[in-house]
Amino acid sequence: MLKRKKKKLFEGNQKDFHLFKKHIKPGREAVYKLKKFIAILNDYQKKMNLIGQSTMSSIWTRHILDSAQIEKILPEQNKKYFTVDVGTGAGFPGIVLAALGRQDLLLCEKSKKKNIFLNTVAKECNIEFKMYNDKVENLKVSNVKNIVSRAFAPLKSLLVKVKHCLRYDTTLVLHKGKTYMIEIVDAKNFFSFNYKCYSSFTNPESKIIKIENVREKNEQN
Repeated sequence: MLKRKKKKLFEGNQKDFHLFKKHIKPGREAVYKLKKFIAILNDYQKKMNLIGQSTMSSIWTRHILDSAQIEKILPEQNKKYFTVDVGTGAGFPGIVLAALGRQDLLLCEKSKKKNIFLNTVAKECNIEFKMYNDKVENLKVSNVKNIVSRAFAPLKSLLVKVKHCLRYDTTLVLHKGKTYMIEIVDAKNFFSFNYKCYSSFTNPESKIIKIENVREKNEQN
């Protein structure tokens, strides 16, 4: 019984696990790190609410694949610059991207309890990333090349919070739900930007939005 439960924890629904492998084609080391990450997450989940408990059984698609799919959309990494994960929470998508080999990540999370969890994952899973334990509004770095975010804030609110970090060539890759066009239209009232929508592997109503050339409307005159 214990062996079956452990297998269910690590691979969850077999269909979900194999769907993740089919789309992402991860290396053996990445899979090992992600399995260990899930084990630590499950342990901490008993003490604090990191993700919805009902999503644990489908974690390979609901959280791991959903996070990993943006790696193919993100610009190629450059260690001189940061890819900032805004409001990383339990490490989605940041830890997943780091486990897959991305080395330019800065995870931004204001919760001290969640930061303890994230530090534990980094140590136990041998995953490298930098952390910022505060609100993104207070982040003071000038070399942010990419920004990622999953279920953090509506687009306009997110752009307001990160506008001080944006360079002329900063790219945002964001997970958005079925109201993505409403968010885009609203944000366009305050910012100008180019965007492209990608279908999500995990939800037919969701999109991955890639945004570039962001400028506040009042800066253009």
